[in-house]
Amino acid sequence: MAASGTTDDIASKIYARCREQFSGSQLLYQRDILSLGIIPAKNLEILLECTQKLVDQNLFRVYQDSDNRLAWKVIAEEDAEKIQSLNDTEKLVYNVIHSTGRTGIWIRQLGKRTDLHKTSLDKALKSLEGKNFIKSIVNVKHPGKKVYMLAELTPAEDVTGGAWFTDGVLDAEFIGVLSEFIEITVSKRTWYEIVVKSGTSGSNKRQKLNTGEVVKQDEKEKRYIPYPADYKYYPTVGEITTEVNKTGITPVKLDEGSISQLLRMMCFDGRLVSLNDHANYKAVRRPDEIIKARADADRTPEVQQKIFYNGKNGMTEAPCGQCPVFKICQPGGTVSPENCEYFDEWFQKALGF
Repeated sequence: MAASGTTDDIASKIYARCREQFSGSQLLYQRDILSLGIIPAKNLEILLECTQKLVDQNLFRVYQDSDNRLAWKVIAEEDAEKIQSLNDTEKLVYNVIHSTGRTGIWIRQLGKRTDLHKTSLDKALKSLEGKNFIKSIVNVKHPGKKVYMLAELTPAEDVTGGAWFTDGVLDAEFIGVLSEFIEITVSKRTWYEIVVKSGTSGSNKRQKLNTGEVVKQDEKEKRYIPYPADYKYYPTVGEITTEVNKTGITPVKLDEGSISQLLRMMCFDGRLVSLNDHANYKAVRRPDEIIKARADADRTPEVQQKIFYNGKNGMTEAPCGQCPVFKICQPGGTVSPENCEYFDEWFQKALGF
């Protein structure tokens, strides 16, 4: 049954019902408001009069969609009270900034849309910032441009750069800590751990007893071997994301999209290898190599580079791949594999002799 009464009463009923049925982000059209059954005889003249009253009270905000159709959004009463405390210039600036949502608006674009003199615009922005209605943010794509958005909103990822940026600056330290954790986590699921006696490599320890007798002591040590070629249980992006969020390394919960970005970067750095079109990942270095590299981090750059290459594969690991005279090395020549002073040392170290 259609409601009757003054337009003020009808407007109040429209607002109350819209707050119940629609979210603040939803565009409301004439058909939506008429479907509430509050406008007498679905009279469009009464509808426009009521919606204008709500706009004047800052309880509705007017919009025009891509098809130039008139629409409204309902505003919470607490937000309406904030707007009512502003002067006309501040309301204009606030409403334009509000319409840009989590993207924000560049100050020059704001000036064009409000058509305000720079002095008036700057004064309104300063007042709104002072009342904590708006805030200025850094857009990583355009760091030199000052961007404004509502104070209570979180900027969109394409504005801030996502989890890897802090105040518009790439957080290299955070990325470094997180990538180290990911590498060791993936490595433990890439290499199969076995325990062997050190005697198998001819390096049994000898222990002197109280009697003076010397006996051999078998020492157990960990070794890591790769899984077979058909192994299918390398960690997924989702599993790695879960492990990262469980540790508390990051103060905010990271999503799979952010972790996926970091994993791909680690592949470019040669620390991980992606499988099944980036569905799974495995580590290049063994867990013990990663731990050793951390322990030797304070050594000279030359030693650090040697540690970094230890554990790679193929020609990038062997001294041949980095040899400055590789092109003239040939059997029987002045420089040859037979008289190479580096190869035997590397070969023995690689095989654990």
